[in-house]
Amino acid sequence: MGYKTNSYDMAEEATLPKTQDREPTGKEGGLVCTGFCGGIFTVIALLVYLYNFVDNAPCDAKFSIESIALSPSSATWHVDFLVKNPSSRYSILYGGDETTVRLGPLNAAVLNTSHERKSPSHTAFSVDFVAEGNTNGVVFEQLDIKLRAKHKNYGESDNAGHVDISCYVELFANSVSVSNANVSTADWRIGFVARSPNTGCEISLHPLSSRLLRGSHVISNPSSPSPLSLGNSTDVVFEKVVLPQVTEDVIWDLRVEILYAMKTRVRDVRGLLTAVCPDIPVKFTTDPAGKMTGSLLGYMRRCELELRADLA
Repeated sequence: MGYKTNSYDMAEEATLPKTQDREPTGKEGGLVCTGFCGGIFTVIALLVYLYNFVDNAPCDAKFSIESIALSPSSATWHVDFLVKNPSSRYSILYGGDETTVRLGPLNAAVLNTSHERKSPSHTAFSVDFVAEGNTNGVVFEQLDIKLRAKHKNYGESDNAGHVDISCYVELFANSVSVSNANVSTADWRIGFVARSPNTGCEISLHPLSSRLLRGSHVISNPSSPSPLSLGNSTDVVFEKVVLPQVTEDVIWDLRVEILYAMKTRVRDVRGLLTAVCPDIPVKFTTDPAGKMTGSLLGYMRRCELELRADLA
């Protein structure tokens, strides 16, 4: 006994109604919209994650010492480094003004720096410096060298017409002059220069007070230096300062503290700015007539700044 089986086209059974047959229901439209929006948000989240991952990548610079030499005649150290270059978002500043050195607990003055790119991934860096104390014997100290690096954000633009309005100031002690020295006192003239990496900034510093210290001991009367603006320099004069005892012709622990009233036109930012310029090395020389003079040893020294309070 046979049975007749009817065959059906499965494609015809799965065919959706034509658009003119009926409009999509609200539920069906919501499902389509939800899937579409979910896909967009997923792509945006992925792009934000990739942006933060790349932009916040570590500097990843590595320094290895190639050689160290000490000149007995001048007590000058020469150190050669091979630097594995940082990621593309960073650039290392190798200038003498950007380099600080310490030899264990000993202060040091940078005399010269140089660098040369050896390959796309490595740079040769050298620094010459002198350190306090007698270093003619065997030295067991940790060598600390600090450089500054710049991190460029993707949001930055170098195109004309785009201005970065995030202002900040850098202060340096760039000169020292000790003159009019007699048996016990001398006049100290210390020069300062202010600068900012952002050319669109207008910052003025109006000094309120200043003092000169050796270590933690104040060795001067208060002084009122001249106002200071970006790109300009000014001198702070301390008169009739008692000459400190000098060993090996260099004072290593001189410090200047200045309190400024700071004002910038950008966002109307105002405040009390404390500048502390530590470990200023001053080299003294004596002429045949027995007159003593002093000057800054090495490159200018960066000052530490702290914005203490806002002004009304």
